[in-house]
Amino acid sequence: MKMKLLIIFNLLLISSHFAISQTVQNSAAVEKVWAQYNKYKEPAITDRFMKHSEMMPLIQKHVTSKFVTKEEIGISVGDRSINHLTAGRGKMKVMLWSQMHGDESTATMALFDMFNFLGASDDNDNLRKLILDNLELHFVPMLNPDGAQAWKRRNDLEIDVNRDARMLVTPEGRALMGLAKKLQPEIGFNLHDQNYLYSSGRSKNSATISFLAPAYNYPKDMNAVRKRATQIILAMNKALQTKSRGNVAKYNDDFDPRCFGDTFQGMGISTILIESGGFYQDPEKQFIRKLNFLALLTAFESIATASYEREALKDYDLIPENDNSLYDVFVKNVTINKEGHEFKTNLGINRTQLKSADNSSMTFSGRIAELGDQELIFGYDEIDATGLKFTPAKIKTMTRAEWDKLNPQQELDLIKEGYLFVKWLNGKSPTGAIKNRLLNLTNNSENQVQAAGIGQNAEFLLTRDGKPVYAVINGYKVDLNQPAKVLSNTYGY
Repeated sequence: MKMKLLIIFNLLLISSHFAISQTVQNSAAVEKVWAQYNKYKEPAITDRFMKHSEMMPLIQKHVTSKFVTKEEIGISVGDRSINHLTAGRGKMKVMLWSQMHGDESTATMALFDMFNFLGASDDNDNLRKLILDNLELHFVPMLNPDGAQAWKRRNDLEIDVNRDARMLVTPEGRALMGLAKKLQPEIGFNLHDQNYLYSSGRSKNSATISFLAPAYNYPKDMNAVRKRATQIILAMNKALQTKSRGNVAKYNDDFDPRCFGDTFQGMGISTILIESGGFYQDPEKQFIRKLNFLALLTAFESIATASYEREALKDYDLIPENDNSLYDVFVKNVTINKEGHEFKTNLGINRTQLKSADNSSMTFSGRIAELGDQELIFGYDEIDATGLKFTPAKIKTMTRAEWDKLNPQQELDLIKEGYLFVKWLNGKSPTGAIKNRLLNLTNNSENQVQAAGIGQNAEFLLTRDGKPVYAVINGYKVDLNQPAKVLSNTYGY
């Protein structure tokens, strides 16, 4: 009897060791692809503003290579095709759709990186084969091409496609619902972007990736379908924590019957929402694009091996919730003189995103968003202004030729003298965004920002004994003790 128990124990030990080894091996396979990511990153996509006309040749590339098959499942309000791509030969059906909000493109970029990986043949073939042998992958990239064209959230009927799961007014919504009913996938990925000012809990960590296993009813019950979605999220969270610790959050799970994620969950599709938020100094979301790639690759591996089933549901509660705790710049303990009153306070500063006329790029305009005492509030950039005073900047006059000849160090030297604006002596200067400078231009004779006020342009100095220590220029922090470095854009007033 003892011998029999010993044999059973040894068999269990060997089995357990094999399972652990497989997990480690699979993780190693994903880690290897992560290290080689640039090999798979789609070079034709360099920013967030890809349009339908630019996407179609990329789709055709993968159709021609026979990695995917393509089916047109609908036509948008603006007469653009909505495309369904299929890859893989497995039994488990997984459906992914991106950019149902037209200005939320991070996952679309990552999907084309994923196509390059899955359609290749190299030393990562074992992982690739594991995924394609076990999964049948269905992709709908850029569900809302009209929104992408105009870089707006809604479609050309001005309807939020993600709130159209019940009425199905939009052709985009009908296309997605029709595909889901036809395929009846076991798992779905709803791929979005969210406000970059969300934080992971009440912390200074941005919510770079936020997850949700949507509820399928108002009581937010947990059935087997939602459980599977939650466990897959936990597998992805573990992978992301190794690359961007503390930058994962979870989305609010209040039930909304208008939304596709909630509706699909109720239809028996284990649906996972992925929201791409913000990351420090990543305005084009290229690092976040890479994190999306990692999250999806991890999910595919865990689904193919069913390793997600080992995840404990209680760990989902440990992921912090999204919180609105971030500014672009947070200035603490600054001394302000306003209307004859001198006081110490905090300033929250945000940069509004302004899209170009052709909806292909973005510039920024910084303003003071909050003034006063604030609790558990942080900034992507922070300034401890203890002992520093809010000081209006001066205007430097010079000719346009002199302005054109200024280099970054000369601009920084002028800022150290208290100047943030240049007024041309011989003509009117342009208004709006000015790229790759440190100083602003102005056509005004006096600085319009004389005291801190909510809604005012974020253009001021922080001084000690009259000497500038920091500058806030168009909502950007500039440390005057650091080397000169141009900003994404300053502004012409």
